[in-house]
Amino acid sequence: MAFQPRSKKNKEGIVQIATRLGVSPSTVSRALRPETAHLVSPERRKEILDLADQLRFSPNQGARILRRGLNTTLTVVVPLDENIFFSEFYGRFLAGSLHAAATRGWDVHICTLRKAARSDFREALQHLGLNSSGIIYFAEPLSEADVNKLQGYRRPLVLTKSVLPPHVDPAFIGAPVVGVDNRAGARSAAALLLQLGHKKIGLILGPKGSRDALERKEGYMEILNREGAAPRSEWVFEGPFNAETGRAGMAAIFKGTERPTAICCANDEIAFGVIDFIRSTGLNCPADVSVVGFDDGMWATACRPALTTVRQPLADLAERAVSLLVEAATRPPTSQVRFSGDMPAALVIRDSTRAIGNG
Repeated sequence: MAFQPRSKKNKEGIVQIATRLGVSPSTVSRALRPETAHLVSPERRKEILDLADQLRFSPNQGARILRRGLNTTLTVVVPLDENIFFSEFYGRFLAGSLHAAATRGWDVHICTLRKAARSDFREALQHLGLNSSGIIYFAEPLSEADVNKLQGYRRPLVLTKSVLPPHVDPAFIGAPVVGVDNRAGARSAAALLLQLGHKKIGLILGPKGSRDALERKEGYMEILNREGAAPRSEWVFEGPFNAETGRAGMAAIFKGTERPTAICCANDEIAFGVIDFIRSTGLNCPADVSVVGFDDGMWATACRPALTTVRQPLADLAERAVSLLVEAATRPPTSQVRFSGDMPAALVIRDSTRAIGNG
C-alpha cells in the first residue's frame, strides 16, 4: 500500500485517533502502515484499526476527497490467480463492477490478499480498506474463523455468497451479501433433462467445500430424487471448476458397463471438458449424451454444440454489490444489515440437450 505525503486533514485524523486512544500520533501512523504495523502490539493495532474504521478514516486524502468530502474509491478483492482476468466468473464480475462504479463517478482499486495475511483476516481487510470507502470481497473462500472475525467490522463491506462456508447463514455476517440462486437454477436444469425423457443422469460437480458446488448439487439431487432418477454413485464425480474435471469425470463414468444419457455439470468449464471427452470417444453431443452447464459465459454460445446452461446474472450481481457499497459509504452506518436474497439464475436452452430417441 503506497502512502502519499500527509495532508493537513490526514494529520488531523491521526491526531484525533491518537487523542481518543491516549497514544502518540506516531504509534497510530505505524499501525496504519502495513509495513510498520508489526511494530505495534496486536491489541493496540486492533484498537487503532477499529477506531479508524469507525471514523472511516482514509490516510490518502486526494483532491477528489477534499472536494467532495468522500473517498470515491471502492476496493474489489479478487483471488491471487494469474488467470483471474481470463475467468468467466471473475472476469465478468470485475467488468460489471468497473461499469457500475464508473456510472456513479467512482474509481475501483483491484487487489488481492496474500496468503500470509490470511492469518489475521480482519486486520488484513482493515489495511486494504484504508484507501477506499469500502470493500467488495469475492476472493478465496472464507473459513468459519474468518467469518467470526468479521463480527463488528465497521467499514462498508459487501461479500459474494460464494465465498461463504457452505453452512453459514448469510444473515449472520452483519454485512450485505449478494448471491445467485444456485439451487433453483440447478433444479431447472435437472427438470429439463427429465422432461426430455432422460432417466440416466450423471453429475460432474465442483470441489468439496465450495458453497456454489454444494448448492448446485443439492438442486440437482432434489429434483432427481423426487422423480426417482437418483444417479448411481459411480455417475457422480467432484473436482475443481475446470475442463479437466469434466474430462476426468467422464473417463471415470465411462469405465462402467452402463452409461448415463445426460450429464449435469457444476459450471460451463466442466461442461466444455465433458463435451470434449464425448467427441474424443467418437460419440456425439447431444445425440448420444446431453450436457447442461452452469454460468452462461461468452464461450457457451461459441462452443459446438452451443451449450444449454444456467445463466448467472453476474453483471446484475456486480451492480447490486456496488450499489450496496456506495449506499453504505454515503449514509450513516445502520444497526442491522439483512441479506437481500438471491438473484434468479435462468435456464438457457441451446443445442447440447436433446430428447431421448430424438435422433
